[in-house]
Amino acid sequence: MPDESELDRLDPQPVLCKMSTGFELEIVRMRTRQFFRLLRVLTHGAGPALMQTGLDFSAEGSEFASKLLVLVVMSIPDAESEAVGFLQSMCKPAGEVARPGGKLTKAETDANQALWAQFAEELHNPELTDTLDLIEVIINQEAPELQALGKKLQTILALFRKTGQDKEPPEPQLPVQDLNLPGRSHRRSTRSATSTAGPTSTSSTSPSADSGRPSKPPEPAASAST
Repeated sequence: MPDESELDRLDPQPVLCKMSTGFELEIVRMRTRQFFRLLRVLTHGAGPALMQTGLDFSAEGSEFASKLLVLVVMSIPDAESEAVGFLQSMCKPAGEVARPGGKLTKAETDANQALWAQFAEELHNPELTDTLDLIEVIINQEAPELQALGKKLQTILALFRKTGQDKEPPEPQLPVQDLNLPGRSHRRSTRSATSTAGPTSTSSTSPSADSGRPSKPPEPAASAST
């Protein structure tokens, strides 16, 4: 028979948190976008330095939740905007009227809008005690899922290392080309100038070309026989 915690997860009840101003919030369950916002808090803040000490995902549930809570709180000073964005994504105003598949009346719509307007004001810059209370409730609620996810990631990482996929492949060795081999020279060949030596065809002599030459005396005519 499933224990009480398993039944609660099969049929989750709303988790409520009242702020110091009396405004009541409902804590929602973490999904993909909220998880990425939490990672942004840890990576932008002091999380990386604390992660070097190690976060034991195989520890007892309450111990894991306590260490994760400290990790998140210590990351907030260096990740102020990320932390506020994460809290806003993990909450919604309690008492919001919702009719799945139905249409709200004008009065219900106006009441919901007023709730969300107050929600934005309350979580814009909440009291420090309210911030810590919200983080504690959220971490305690999500610690079992985050711990199970961490164990799964550790298994994948161990397999990744075991198969050697974490090592960079060696760079391919290119063959060394012998520049002295025929056909390997990279010098550009120059074409020799066309030789003008040798016989050339003569053109017909023009009168202008012979004008400067001395005239040859006419040969004497042969005497006629008598």
